[in-house]
Amino acid sequence: MNGCMCGPAVLAVSVLCLAVVGCETYEEEVPVNPFFAGMEGVSGPGATKDRKARIADPRFLPHEAQREVDDDGNVTLRAKGPRHLMRHIFETLRNDERELFVEQVLSDATKQEFIDHGKEPEEAFDMLLADFEEINQLFARMPMAENAPNARYERIGTDMHRLRLVKGVGRDLKWQGFDMITEDGYEKLLWFYEER
Repeated sequence: MNGCMCGPAVLAVSVLCLAVVGCETYEEEVPVNPFFAGMEGVSGPGATKDRKARIADPRFLPHEAQREVDDDGNVTLRAKGPRHLMRHIFETLRNDERELFVEQVLSDATKQEFIDHGKEPEEAFDMLLADFEEINQLFARMPMAENAPNARYERIGTDMHRLRLVKGVGRDLKWQGFDMITEDGYEKLLWFYEER
């Protein structure tokens, strides 16, 4: 009886061994794009991005290209994804860069919304600056943006996305995430998301 039960198992293992021995193996260089690669002060394996990695990630943008300052001191902000936009929101609020925030971080859609309600778009900056501590707490809960395990990145409309904390993670916070829209090839802030 034991011989009958072992027979099929031995046969299966033998076939598996033959299949493994008969297979050709090969190595292939695969482009990688680690989350922290290319960031200032990061070192170690995978800390640099090669050309292949930049092509593999359509949202890749070198750190220095996200906030570029020309010889005259003019600043150009670029955000290809939520991570970059979080940086711009945080820095413009922290540095009290009201004009830069309104011109290059806030979306045209939101500016128009303020105008339609008889308000100046600059008021958006003032409102968010008053909530800077709450925004800082939100960003601290999703430090890796869309790659954070406790955050969800989802499409909410044409060229619009939401980055939010998963249910329950931000219940003690005023804001649970933020919405963004792609305008002229770059991500701009629609507004912060509050779960009701």
